[in-house]
This record gives sequence, C-alpha cells and structure tokens, in this order.
Amino acid sequence: MALSELPQRQPGADQRYTEAAHPLQHQRQSKANPPAAPPIEAACAHHPTTAAATTAIPDHQQHSNHAPVVTRIPSAVDVPASVASYPLHGDEMWQKHHLKHKHLPRGSKPVAFVGEGAANAVFEIKLPQHGSSDSNFKGLLLRVAKVPALGQPTAYNYLFQQTFYQTTIRPLLGSHAIHQELVILRGSGIVDELNRLLQALDHTRKPKFRGSFVGQSDWGLLIEDMRPDPKAPTPRILVEFKPKWLSQSRSAPARAVRCRQCALELQRMLTRPVAGAGPFNPERKPCPLALVDEEAPPAVSSPFRIAPQLATAPERELLRTSLEHILHDPFLEDLCAQQEGLDVTGPLGASPNDEKFGIAMTIRDCTCFALIPKDDAAHGPGDLKIRLGDLDWKDPQTKIQHWQGTEQSLIDVEAEVSFDQPA
Repeated sequence: MALSELPQRQPGADQRYTEAAHPLQHQRQSKANPPAAPPIEAACAHHPTTAAATTAIPDHQQHSNHAPVVTRIPSAVDVPASVASYPLHGDEMWQKHHLKHKHLPRGSKPVAFVGEGAANAVFEIKLPQHGSSDSNFKGLLLRVAKVPALGQPTAYNYLFQQTFYQTTIRPLLGSHAIHQELVILRGSGIVDELNRLLQALDHTRKPKFRGSFVGQSDWGLLIEDMRPDPKAPTPRILVEFKPKWLSQSRSAPARAVRCRQCALELQRMLTRPVAGAGPFNPERKPCPLALVDEEAPPAVSSPFRIAPQLATAPERELLRTSLEHILHDPFLEDLCAQQEGLDVTGPLGASPNDEKFGIAMTIRDCTCFALIPKDDAAHGPGDLKIRLGDLDWKDPQTKIQHWQGTEQSLIDVEAEVSFDQPA
C-alpha cells in the first residue's frame, strides 16, 4: 500500500486500553479509525521550508499534547525505500536546494563532541565572528553521517530522511517530535574540523565506534539541543529513555507473560552473559507496558525505572514527582496508539512492502528526551520539556528478516523458560 492511501488520524485524549488476564498484557480497544501516517513527499523540493519554520522552537510553544490534523496530503512515493539516491556532491541537486536551507559558514568550528551512534555523530558548533547570524543556529546541534574509515563519502541520505521527518514523523507526533532541519555543509570546511576532533578523542570513544569518522557530504542536520542550559535561572536535568514497544507484540503467544522488551532482556541474560560486569539488572530499564499501565505492580512501575541514576540523588522525592509527570504525560498514550494502529500483524506477519509497519518500527526505536527541574518538583506539564528523537526511517525491505528472526527467538526463549517452570 502506498502511503498516499493511508487514512489520517488525530490522536485523542479518550484513548484507553483494557487489561488482559495478566496485569501487564493489556491491549487498547480498537478504534474505528486506527492511527496511520501521512505520506512521504516525492521530493524535498515540495517541503514547506521557510525562514519561520527553520528556527528553533521556543519552549512556550512546545506543550501541545497531540499531533495536528493533516488537512492536505501532498503527492507520495509508492515505497520510501524506492526513493532515488540523491548525489551527495552533484551540482544540480545542490543548486536545487541551496536557497531553501541554511548554510554553515566557512570558519565554523566544533566546540564539543556531544555523542554518536553507529550511523551518526552530534556536535556543538560555533560560528565565525563575522559569519552568519548566531541567532539562526541558536539552540541547535549539528548531526552528521559517519563512515567506517576516514575520507570516505557517506551514503546516508539526509535529504530523504528530512523528507520522511517533515511529511510523516512531524504530523504523527506533533510538537513532541524533536525539531530538525537540513543545513548545507558545502564550502564550510566543517567535516575536516569534526574529524580532527574525533581523531584527538578517538581513544575515549566506545570501542565499537573507534576508527569511524564523519563522511564527506554536502548535507547535515541541525537538531534541537536538549541539554540543560547551565545559564538558565532554573537548573534542569536531562532524562533519556527509550519507550520501545508500548503494547504487547501482535506476534507474541497469547499466554506470554512478558512484554517484548522484557523478553529481550531475558534473552540477553540467558544467551550473552557479560563476565565481570556485575549482576544482571533489568530493573535499571523500564518495562514499556508499565509506562502506560497505571495499575502495574510497584516493582515495575517505579518512575526511577526511566532514570535509575537519579534513584539515590539527594533530591530523590522531588525528582520522583517530576518523573511521574513524564509517565503521566499524554504523549506516551499517543505513541502507543500510533504503534498499535500502524502495526496490525506483528513482525512475524509483516510484509517487507508494508510501509506502515516500517513507520511503527521507526517510532518504537525513538528516544525520549525530557528536561525536568533539578531543585524543585514539576507541578505540571508546563514544567517539563519532552521531545522524541532518533526517528530515522526503518526500511522493512532491508530489516524484515532481522526483525522476524528476533521475534521468533524471543518466542522460543519464552517457551523454553515457561516449560522449565514447575506446574
């Protein structure tokens, strides 16, 4: 099915779930109009990118709990993965887009290495004194694609990823989607500067990332900086966690007693014990079903499951209140409803051509970033700043075998453990 054929939906506050026999095996009641995604546009040239749309979003505008209604659907491609690969250095493509996006000026320098994953790295940057206005880049970090070895061009398609973000993710998640925009790197010299910094820091990076560097590309992304502002009058703390699968997998056996994430943690404990790493502590990760179940047992519903590093802080009780406000924010229920509406089969029944399933898997892998008060308890949503990031397109055509293999292995482990238990 093409994304252009999908129905539109606005998540509502009236969405509820019913419990199954096990208290954490709840499923929401089906809706007549399940959640679905707006289409991905055929080309970046159709983006509604304006000067007003590319500035960092002020805090006071970012507390909408629900995604907006999409009233007009632009033309769509049949399959996201079939979008033609854009030339990274082609003059024609660059000229087509260079007037629509910010340019990073020559002389821009990295100030700090913020973090990295397998495919991307994030930096804080500083513009030259006589370059573009700093206000155009205020509150934004630079995200760039990585390659396995120095000097290689990147095959990571930021033009496509930004199209996916603007036409699918942003309408689905509303203002809770972290702000991001394309930026032109051509002529800035920033890639060489970033790699010099990475070379100097290489020995401090995680072993699996050492030796990888920023790829040569004309494009990067500017993303909203969710780090606490040390100059802010009210100090804040950043909490990061992955909500994962907020309802039971539709491929799971009817008698399964663990959610998919808890089953994955059990599999890791049984199959990949880490010598010398201390005891296995699954309680230091949240159980996704407990995040959206107000009647979950206390052992799995503690708000410190999303921020175990804060459990022993002197401000423990104040922080507990703030963490509870995160868990009670409607964004989690909305995210759960989107996951359920986009995935009606589970991994074992999914097709590699099912775009909706790919979107469901994309939002299941997102990261929640939440800024909470440090020295006072949050009194309501206005005291929180919550964003969802790490929302790059997950292509079922290339990942379906991995997803199905993982799902079947979890079912096998669950069955083996259940078989070993006394009747």
